[in-house]
Amino acid sequence: MDLSKIHNYLREQRKKAEESDLPLKSVRVIDLGAVVAAPFAATLLGDFGAEVIKIEPPGVPDAIRYWARVQNDMEPFWLVASRNKLPITLNLKHPDAQKILAELVKKSDVLFENMRPGTLDRLGFSSQELWKINKGLIIGRISGYGQTGPSRNKPGFGTLAEGMSGYTYMNTHPGTPPTNPPIPLADMVAGTHLALGAMVALRDQKRGERGGKEFEVSLYEPLLGYMGGQFLIYSLTGENPQPMGNESNFTSPRNSYQTREGKWVALSASAQAPFERMMGLMGHSELKTTPGFRNNQERLQSESRVVLNRIIGDWIRARTLKEVLDECEKAGVTIGPVNTMEDIANDPHVRERGSLASVYDPASGKTLSFPGAPVRFLKTPGQVRFPGLPMGAANEVVLADLLGYSSAEIGELKAKGAI
Repeated sequence: MDLSKIHNYLREQRKKAEESDLPLKSVRVIDLGAVVAAPFAATLLGDFGAEVIKIEPPGVPDAIRYWARVQNDMEPFWLVASRNKLPITLNLKHPDAQKILAELVKKSDVLFENMRPGTLDRLGFSSQELWKINKGLIIGRISGYGQTGPSRNKPGFGTLAEGMSGYTYMNTHPGTPPTNPPIPLADMVAGTHLALGAMVALRDQKRGERGGKEFEVSLYEPLLGYMGGQFLIYSLTGENPQPMGNESNFTSPRNSYQTREGKWVALSASAQAPFERMMGLMGHSELKTTPGFRNNQERLQSESRVVLNRIIGDWIRARTLKEVLDECEKAGVTIGPVNTMEDIANDPHVRERGSLASVYDPASGKTLSFPGAPVRFLKTPGQVRFPGLPMGAANEVVLADLLGYSSAEIGELKAKGAI
């Protein structure tokens, strides 16, 4: 790996970002998180131009660097989730590294962390100490169970948070075990909320507020908020909502169905107009006025669901995927394919809209393809400027260009084990 090539590439990217119209180009973020939750918040800000400095302990790579490596140790999740970040190494137990962190804090706007509550305080960087260095610093924290409460000191992981939130219990088919999501869902949802909190805090500063701000997000509460309707059913009735597989407690019909050649489609036609159009298409217009089917509330009855699933399932099973999609589109029925990753890569809408970004990776020399920034500003769209980079790849760029360290000083810091 040619580090000098990566350094030159990063310097070019920093210059381009400074000269761009990206809305957060004047914001600098310190990413002190690990794995997914807090780092994902930094990733989202980086998509819109924030300069993100990702800190890892030397010799202790972030765990996601080892998630399912492929093709000569390519790190897919790291490459995607750590895009647009300058990775540096700091041993925060070393006084020289603590000095570097303090210098970075002085030049930054936001600090994200997801250590156990109190860890940063024990390293000498409590909120009050951080504000002595930079009185306007925004501090965003994620922990498994929050900074308060009897479980605050327990180690928190997304899988546990998904279970605690009620999501995993509901995410299954009746009579089968609860199903964990195939992605770090709780971490990414919590990270999105952390990014939102940072933007609210930055907005407050622009309105004339003085002094720094601190806020926190637990891993389980954002998902619990998403389960709010389910919880309200329980609190009103005293009855636990039960898993319904691909169906819903709130809408009907809503399910996945298999086509003649074994493909799958997802259908959601609970709104009255699409439902009536669908019944006409499938030869059951009489259900529009039949008790048990006249509106969504009636269709939620289990007997009505059974009838609808049989009618819809039989109609779809008799047709190919293309026939199902073409006929439903003509009739105005709300249905779509259940895509594999290969299907997504070949989807003309995904390609033409630009949902996937082509990104040059200076470490491997390859051009990578993965999803781009999902929030679109028409005049200043977010950008995936570069993928996640090797550990410590930006040490020289950050220490020399941003903090003014000489090559000799950087070499001495390496020899001491500070970086």
